This record gives sequence, C-alpha cells and structure tokens, in this order.
Amino acid sequence: MRIDVLPDSFPFASRLRDVAEQAAERLGLEAWLDRVTVVVDDIAHDERVWVGPDAAAADEDGRGRAMRIWCHAGHFIRDRGAALAILPGDFPWEIRDPFAAAEGSDESLPPEFVPAKAERFVYHQFLMLRDLRDGTLAPAEVPAGMSWSFLECWAVVIDGRLRRDGLPGYPVADRRRRFYRTFARGGLVLPQHWQIFRELWDEEDWTQERLLAALASLPPTAAQGPGPNY
Repeated sequence: MRIDVLPDSFPFASRLRDVAEQAAERLGLEAWLDRVTVVVDDIAHDERVWVGPDAAAADEDGRGRAMRIWCHAGHFIRDRGAALAILPGDFPWEIRDPFAAAEGSDESLPPEFVPAKAERFVYHQFLMLRDLRDGTLAPAEVPAGMSWSFLECWAVVIDGRLRRDGLPGYPVADRRRRFYRTFARGGLVLPQHWQIFRELWDEEDWTQERLLAALASLPPTAAQGPGPNY
C-alpha cells in the first residue's frame, strides 16, 4: 500500500509517512485501499479533518481504492503554550493559530514533530477510512443536518475501539471536551447524555443505525455548514 504526504516541502513528510505506514499495516488497511495521500495544509489552523476519494482512481462503485486526507500541520507539531487553553473556533473568524508564540516568548523555537500526536491522528483517521471502505459506515445514509453530530459520536466509538485494541488514539478526556463543545450548543449536556458518551466509548456493538437512533436523545447541534466530503 502506498502512502504519500503532500506537499513535498512539509519538513516532517518522511516521519509522518513512517507513522502512517505502520498504522496501515497494523489496521490491515491494505485490504481495502491501495493508496492514501495526506495533504498537509498550513494556510490556516483548523482542527477539522476532511476525507475524500481520489477521483483519478475511482472503481465501479465510484469510491475507488485511493483516498485523500486534508489536515493542518498542527496535528503533528508541538503546541505553543499560548493557545492551549482555548480550543479553535468553528468559523473562520474564530480560528486561532495555536502555534503562534505567546507575547514576550521566544519566537525562535523551530517546529517540532511529536510522534505521539501523529500516531493519535493517523490511527484515528485510518480506522475511519477502514470503516468507510468495509461498509461499516455509509455517509450517504446519514440524514441531512446530522453529519457533524454523527461524526463526533462516531469519533468517540473509534477511539474507544483503539483503546481496547491497545492502539494509539485520542484519550477519553479529549473526546469528552469535543463531545461537550458539539452538543452544548443545542442545550444542556445532562447526565443522560454523558451516559450515551460512556456507552459510545465502552461498548463494542455500535452500528451506524444504532448511533443514529442514539442521536435522537442528544441535544441538537447548530448548523455548521456541509458535512465532510466522503
């Protein structure tokens, strides 16, 4: 299976590729894909990740055996302390660069690749790719307006699976923060909602149908634009 990291000028492309190749092997991704391209975009920080098929390699079902992941370099690079206390916003005017130096700090520190951050990101995204390719997920069947809330909940499922398998993934505390930020927009996040979170994290028998049913018991989320392009 081929892993590409673009652009070639990204200073940590080879290190990120090494992490990605190991993750692809451990997750058995080669059974479903021939090629994954990770496109690192440094224009503006955005913690969201975009995934889509490589149109040049489509097969008879239109999805192909090649996929692309678009992301920001911040998923792999050391955080600058100035921005750790504030999560990025959801809209362009709210997005902050978490790697900007704090006022009065030493701005000469070069970017530093953090393997643990890269592993969390790559294993999470590659397991999502496997779910998309093996039929576990069918994004076209997610009702309009539910894409972001569905993906946030499925992200909890993914990291719970990675934890149980002893593989790198985002910790439960990180998933709790993101879950709260997503659903607090539509109302109070109550104990019964946190119970759903624990079930998403702990239980193994989640399907797309079951998750869609669970969303009916969670607060509605504010419109956040079109969902990711899978």
